[in-house]
This record gives sequence, structure tokens and C-alpha cells, in this order.
Amino acid sequence: MRLPLIFLFTLLFWACPGTQTEPEPGNPISNIQFTFHQDVNKLYFGAGIESRYNSNTLIQSSLYWFGTHKENVPDTLAFMDDGMNGDIIFNDNFYAVKVDNDTSHIMNLLGDDSGMVYLHVIADYGSEIITVTDSFRIGNIIPRIITVSAPDTIVRPAGSTVSLHLITAEVFDADGLETIKWVGFTSFHVDGDSLMNKGNYIYLYDDGSEDILYEPDFTSGDGIRGDGVYSFRIPVYGTGFTDPEFQTKTGNFLWRFLTQDKSDDYSKVKEHALVIE
Repeated sequence: MRLPLIFLFTLLFWACPGTQTEPEPGNPISNIQFTFHQDVNKLYFGAGIESRYNSNTLIQSSLYWFGTHKENVPDTLAFMDDGMNGDIIFNDNFYAVKVDNDTSHIMNLLGDDSGMVYLHVIADYGSEIITVTDSFRIGNIIPRIITVSAPDTIVRPAGSTVSLHLITAEVFDADGLETIKWVGFTSFHVDGDSLMNKGNYIYLYDDGSEDILYEPDFTSGDGIRGDGVYSFRIPVYGTGFTDPEFQTKTGNFLWRFLTQDKSDDYSKVKEHALVIE
């Protein structure tokens, strides 16, 4: 297939990490951290907490997580320094927890939010309980592919003819559809263990078929410009073509759809399997 070529940048899914608070003189809590790992839908929290304060030994530490509103009833999470569940190094006085962002673990979920989040870090020294309040900006929310529409099976036409098959992907970005940079997919030939189109992305368009992609009059086949549904008509060459440049491989294929926003963040991959006969 003769399709546009472009190099894909390194795929990164990390969300924006929270800023770090500066320790206050005499405060045993410092370096509070928050990160929304959108690729795995987990929330990470960390903080440095001294093991002793005013001659008292730390009994336990915890976190109150309010989510996007200070008025929310907080989730209470245990802060641990055991090298597990988000904590990296055992007994280094840096406490952490990583929790799934779903209702089976917390009440205050993050979804398509891009504002501020709020939390309290609490250190219990017995006779004294120290609390530090902090807030973080979530930052850019990664785009996502909602649905993909494509055939499960394509039969090549007979002779020297070409059939066109409309492929669409509906995308969403909490920061606005205008922040979408591109939508596309790669085509992996399972039987041949190889990528089609030299491994480059086949791009979809949300142009309402108003733009001429190839002369004299080939358009994307897209329905409505700017509605978040990206489209492209894939040409499938008939059995009568002998030129290798105009031959469509048969077999099992795996299409991997992806979108990137203007902050250079990527969505999760959505896969679609099909057979070309």
C-alpha cells in the first residue's frame, strides 16, 4: 500500500509527576511526591519522614487522599517504608504507597481531571502527631481511543481492481479534541512476523473528507470534520495485480491503533485483529 510515512517517537505513558515540597525547618515530613501513572491507572504517593522527632519514635505514618476536592471525605492510606507496594528501598526513611485508581481501592478517583489534587501526610510520634497539607497539579491527561471500527475479514477483489475499506477510530482528550496531534495504526503481518508499510504508521483523518490526500481526488472518507472520529479508506488491491508495489498480502494481521496529543503524550494501544483473503 502506498501510504504516508513518518517516524514514530519513543512511546512514553508516564503522567506528569507532582512537584516536590521544600522541607520546613524542624518538620520531620519533607519531599512529598505525587504521580498519576495513567498508563497503568495507579496513583503514587511518597514522602520523607524522620524516624524520630523531639525524642519520640515514629509509631506509624498515613496519608489522607482527598482527590480533586478538599471537601471530599478522604481515603486513608498506610504509608510504609518496607520496600514494597510502591516503596523502593527498605528502611531508608522514605515512605510510599502505590494504589489502583479504582473503586475497589479508593473512593476519590481520578478520571478526566486536569486541575489540582489534595492530600495530607500524617506522622504519629505518640505524644505528637505531625500533619503536612499539600496539593499538586495533575497536568496533562493522556488521550484515549474509545472505539475502533474496522472489518474482521477482507476479501481481495478479483482482477486488476481496487476495493476501499473505511477504517475509523473515535478518540477523546479531556483537554479538548483540538489537542490531538495525530491518530494512526501499524499493521503487523502475523504469518510473516513483519510490519507492513515499512513499520510506519497509517494515519487517520478528522477532516470531513474536505482535504485531498492524493491527487486527483482521493479523500479520507471521514464523515464530519472535528467530531473526534478519525478515518481513512484502506485500498486493497485485487488478485490480478503483478507489480509488488500494488499487491496486498493475505493472512492474519494485527492492527495497533494509537493517538498522540500536542503535549507529546500517547494513549494506550488498542488492537484489532483481521484476516485478508
